[in-house]
Amino acid sequence: MHISSLNIYPIKGCRGHSVATTAIEPLGIVGDRRLMLVDASGRFVSQREEPLLATITPELEGTRLTVRVAGATPLALEIDPGGALIDVRLWRDEFRATDQGERAAAWFADVLGTALRLVWFGPHSSRPIDPTYSPGPDAQTAFTDGYPVLAVTEASLADLNTRLVDAVPMARFRPNLAVQGGAAWSEDAWHVVTIGGVTFDAVKPCARCVVTTTDQRTGARDSRQEPLRTLASFRTVPGLGVIFGQNLVARASGRLSVGDTVTAE
Repeated sequence: MHISSLNIYPIKGCRGHSVATTAIEPLGIVGDRRLMLVDASGRFVSQREEPLLATITPELEGTRLTVRVAGATPLALEIDPGGALIDVRLWRDEFRATDQGERAAAWFADVLGTALRLVWFGPHSSRPIDPTYSPGPDAQTAFTDGYPVLAVTEASLADLNTRLVDAVPMARFRPNLAVQGGAAWSEDAWHVVTIGGVTFDAVKPCARCVVTTTDQRTGARDSRQEPLRTLASFRTVPGLGVIFGQNLVARASGRLSVGDTVTAE
């Protein structure tokens, strides 16, 4: 098996972009989901509530953020590590994040028509992984749904697409790593994965939601609730829900590149 694509999503819920190579650390791929939008109460906002986030394209180069969407002047700013610390809530986790100011808030309010603030997962932020699945007491993640890295196999997507009237692209599942080779659904049995010299713990199959029914180019929802409806017919695990893909936690920092060999046991 090998990596066929690498994807980074700088702002949770917004469009991602592919890269040929990237740095990886225990917190996840560097620059991945280090930013997030929150409402007035501090609760996270994603495509579940705002599917048009799929049409917003952020790029994060070091500390320089540029955000683009059709019909609006791009937002360009430097990440402010000294911004106000605010309380945020992501699922059941409550912690602090760094607010990125009024200009960013105004830009997203204009684009989405609702009051939101952009926050950064900086040095004052801390979010331990669910201890039920964590590989160690110090394991953390940033603004992901729950785990630092998501891997999906092309073979599993191909099998799913044989069951659908209209095939869906890999982008519907928003993975960090797409893996080519191996049998469909073989990722269910992964425990330890080695990629490009970096070892990962495979900690939990990824539970899927309505975001999979969202066109990642337009933000439109599928009226038939596909592919989630079909997935639910044969990929539902009691206690976990509808699953597709595998969550990974890196044991150390390193580098990943498209074409790297993937070994799983």
